[in-house]
Amino acid sequence: MFSIIDVFYLVFSQLTVGGFVLLFLVPQGLVGANFYRLMGAIYLLVGGLSRCANLALHQQPVTFLNFFGSWQHPESISVITFFLIVLVWTLTWWFKTPLLTRTLFWGGVISSVAWIVLSAQRYLQIIQIPGEMFLLPVQFLAAAVLLGAVHTGMWFGHWYLVVPDLPVRYLKRFNSGLLYTLLVMVLLLCLNFFFRQQSTNVVSFNLFYHIIFGMRVLIGIAGTLLLYFITWDCLRPKSVARDELGATRAATGFLFIAIITVFIGEFCSRLLLLEMQFIF
Repeated sequence: MFSIIDVFYLVFSQLTVGGFVLLFLVPQGLVGANFYRLMGAIYLLVGGLSRCANLALHQQPVTFLNFFGSWQHPESISVITFFLIVLVWTLTWWFKTPLLTRTLFWGGVISSVAWIVLSAQRYLQIIQIPGEMFLLPVQFLAAAVLLGAVHTGMWFGHWYLVVPDLPVRYLKRFNSGLLYTLLVMVLLLCLNFFFRQQSTNVVSFNLFYHIIFGMRVLIGIAGTLLLYFITWDCLRPKSVARDELGATRAATGFLFIAIITVFIGEFCSRLLLLEMQFIF
């Protein structure tokens, strides 16, 4: 039996991982240490909340001792490892240790990917389509990239107010990541429909599932895709040449709206996964 805690855990753990990993799109010397300190603090907070949800899912009290001391499951090990690495990585930005900072970052990337892949194992039992051992981790990783692209991209966009001469191409990277991940989501949707037609053991649609499915497609995918094109238009060379600061501010604003559409879509996606075995 699944609950809203499962949905919360999956969405926020993937946001934490995707947001942290996509920091590699910003070269380490491009912006000041304050940007990375802020990102570290945000993802420590979200990661901490995800860890609390992880404890609740395993029927463990949410205490300080359990938070850091409960290493019974591989998934828990990856969560705690990621949290500790990000904590130390964030602290290193108060010191000039670029080699240690870089090493910790890639250690965090490895542990975060392990976290997402291991989190998918708990839900494989409910999936009854071919290739679920591959498709579900891919969907979780794609969702992490999607959530990270809009969230870290939005925060990075605000940094153009702090450092106005930042190259626009770096903000474009986050927007491009948004597009590529949406294409992966569409592909997963098509695969789901194909496999569901071949299977007889599937949950049929009712009015509630139709509404959730419609919100996932129209808001989570189509709405986010529309915001991608609007952001792309803000960042194209003609717009940037006319008013670079205004273009980046507008793009950042639309990325903020995209956070809302992506969150709605991802929450609906997790409900469809848990209730209908949909992977997209």
